[in-house]
Amino acid sequence: MTALPNVATLARTTVLPHVVVDVFTPAPFQGSPIAVVLDADSLSTEEMTNIARWSSSTEVAFVLSATDSVADYQVRFFSPTTEVRFAGLSTLAAARAWLDQGHEPRSPGQLIQECAAGTVHVAVEENNHLQFTAPPLYDRGGPDELTVEMAREVLGLDPQDIKATTWLDNGPGFLGLLINDAETVIGMDPDIHELGQLCVGVMGAYGDGGPADYEMRSFAPSLGVDEYPAAAALSASFATWLVPQEIAPSSYTVSQGTSLGRSAKVHVRTRGSEIWVGGPVTSRVQGQVSVTA
Repeated sequence: MTALPNVATLARTTVLPHVVVDVFTPAPFQGSPIAVVLDADSLSTEEMTNIARWSSSTEVAFVLSATDSVADYQVRFFSPTTEVRFAGLSTLAAARAWLDQGHEPRSPGQLIQECAAGTVHVAVEENNHLQFTAPPLYDRGGPDELTVEMAREVLGLDPQDIKATTWLDNGPGFLGLLINDAETVIGMDPDIHELGQLCVGVMGAYGDGGPADYEMRSFAPSLGVDEYPAAAALSASFATWLVPQEIAPSSYTVSQGTSLGRSAKVHVRTRGSEIWVGGPVTSRVQGQVSVTA
């Protein structure tokens, strides 16, 4: 009788480079930790989903070979609960990990990333700074009054605290609330799970002498994240909304994570018709991830 093969011998084990990147970090371990899995072409969507769900990171970026001839590489973005078309933190983390792996961009000083939202340019600057071009916002119309009222009550805001509202969607979709001041943003203590499937981003201005021009917070329970210590895609969305209307200046800084004991710093700059979002990005942990299927 022919012996049946051992089930264990049929398993496929793939070992891939794995990096944890500190994004928007003004000091070590003060930014947002983002996991990056490199050389991930062999992974299935299910395997990527399982890794993202298992990981303690708010986002996981999977770097693959580019299919677009102009791109340096391709990235897929996963939150703990779902894949998203675009993620700003993961864009910067993937760029840093790819560069640290020894790759050279086609154009010196600039990477071109391929993702579900299209191609995104990433500028490589001095002192570990990286910046990406803000993708366009999807037109979702204006938020209805009931949604805004529900969010306001959960966040503990008075009607006069809110200066303006809109949908902010460049991949992950958020209800955007422009708040009167940074102190109100920092002082919120909401029960996030009362938001249900609604993701909410809030931003308010500091006065003279503040640590930045604005303070921002981002709540995303439907993405499996109560609150992000930093949010690059949301920063890009706010800038795409506010800068063209001259509500915000063409260049400014955003502090995030204050309420979580972090001190992430985001830089927004306008160059011509493009808005660039970035800051310091540093690899902190390097190793391998083993995937057995």
